[in-house]
Amino acid sequence: MPPCQGGNHQLGTLEASPVKSRNTLHALTSAALVLPGLLIAPGHAVGKDRINFQYSRYQEGERNLYGAPSLKPISADVLHGSGIFSLTDRTKFSFGYTQDTWSGATPVTTTPLATDGGNRAYFNNGVVVGASPLLQSNVLLDRDLNPIGRDPITKQSLGVVDTRSVMVMSSASPETRRQATFGLSHEWNEAAINVAGGFSRERDYKSSFGSIGGRLDFNQKLTSVKFNGGVRRQSNL
Repeated sequence: MPPCQGGNHQLGTLEASPVKSRNTLHALTSAALVLPGLLIAPGHAVGKDRINFQYSRYQEGERNLYGAPSLKPISADVLHGSGIFSLTDRTKFSFGYTQDTWSGATPVTTTPLATDGGNRAYFNNGVVVGASPLLQSNVLLDRDLNPIGRDPITKQSLGVVDTRSVMVMSSASPETRRQATFGLSHEWNEAAINVAGGFSRERDYKSSFGSIGGRLDFNQKLTSVKFNGGVRRQSNL
C-alpha cells in the first residue's frame, strides 16, 4: 500500500506542472500586450491632424530666334498650402490654398526661317513691334518644295535652300491666380457626410463652387451607398 500511495503522489505532481506552466505563459502574454505599440487600435481611430506647405518653380530656357531678341522665357511660381484639423473625434475641418504666378514668353508654333515676315526686331517710333517671327508671311519654294533662304536685312532671295525653322513666340504680362477651398466632414457609426466649397480668382476671371456628399452603411457595413452633388458659378471680369 505505501508504494502505491507514493506513486499516486508522484502522478499528481506531474499533472500539476503543465497547468502551472500554462498559467505562467498566460500571465506573460497579458503583460506583453499592454506594452506600448502592441495594443490593437480601435476601429474608429482617425489620422493625425496635419498642415502641408509646398513651393515650386518652373522656367523654360531661352530660344534661338536667329537674330531676333530672345524674350524673357516663361516662368511660373506655385505656392500651395493645405491642412486638416479634428474639431471632435468624428468631425474634421480641412482647407487648401494655391497661388500661381506666371509671366514671360513661350512658343505657340514654328514657321520657316526663310519667310519674308522677317526674324529681326522692327521699330515704330522707337518701339519694338516685331521681335518674333511672323506666322502669316510668304515663302519662296524650289521645285522640290524646299524653302529658299532670304537675306535677314534686305529680304532678298539668296538662291539657296534654307530648311531651318524658327519658333513664333507669345509673351504675357505677369498673371496671378488664387484659389481657396474649405471642407467639413462628420462620421456616425453607420453614416458620413461632407460639405465643401471654394473660389478661384484671376485678373479677368472668377469662379466659385460648392459640393455635398455622404455615405450610408447597411447590413453591418457590408453594403454602402454613396451620394454626392455640386454646383459651380463662373464669370469674366
